[in-house]
Amino acid sequence: MRAHEHYTDEELVRLLLNTRDEALRDELWEEFWCRFPRVLALTVRRRVFRHIRWADRALVEDLIQEVLVKICKDDFKVLRNFEFRHANALRGFLKVMAANVVEDHFRKDKVVPVPIDPSLPGPSNFPKDVERRDQLQKVEDCLQQLAGKPNFDRDYKAFWLHNRDGVTAQEIFQLSDFGFNSVKGVESALLRLNRWVLQCVKKSSTGPSRVS
Repeated sequence: MRAHEHYTDEELVRLLLNTRDEALRDELWEEFWCRFPRVLALTVRRRVFRHIRWADRALVEDLIQEVLVKICKDDFKVLRNFEFRHANALRGFLKVMAANVVEDHFRKDKVVPVPIDPSLPGPSNFPKDVERRDQLQKVEDCLQQLAGKPNFDRDYKAFWLHNRDGVTAQEIFQLSDFGFNSVKGVESALLRLNRWVLQCVKKSSTGPSRVS
C-alpha cells in the first residue's frame, strides 16, 4: 500500500497545495502521478490515434508532459481553482484537459483529423443514426455551416467532447479554457448544436440546410 493512497482525490490535492513540508509535498506529488497517469495516457493515446491512425509513443509522452506543464503552471492554478463536485470530478477534468492538449497540438500543426471509429463507445443518449460511420462526415459538414458564429470554436469542441467522448457538461464547465459561465451555459450550447445537427443531417438528402 502506498503511503498516501488512502486520501480521496480532494484530500490529496488540498494537502498537496497547502503543505509547506517539501518532503511531504514530493511524496504527495508522487502519489498524484501514481493515481492519474492511466487517465491521461488513455485519453491522449485515443485522441492521437484519431488524428494519425497510430499512437506514436514519443508524441503521446510529449503530450502527457504538456498536460503536466499546464497543471503546474502559475503555481497549480488549475488545481487551486478546481471545484470537487463529486468523487470522480478530478478524473473527468484531467480527461478533458488531456483531450484539449491533443486537439490544440494538431490544430497548430494543421493536421486534419481522421473521423472517429464509430465502433468506439459513445454516450447512450446520442442518436444512433448520427453515430454511424456514413453519418459522421455529414455531422462535421453540418457543424462547419455554423463556423463564424459567436463562440463556434468553443461550442464545437464541447459538442465532440460530449457526444464522442462522453464528457459531461459539468466536466466541460470546470475546464477554464472553454470560458463557459455556468453548467447551464454548456448544456444550452450542447442542446442547440445537437438540435441543429439532427435537423441538418435529416434534411441533407433533400437539399441544403439553412443556418438559423
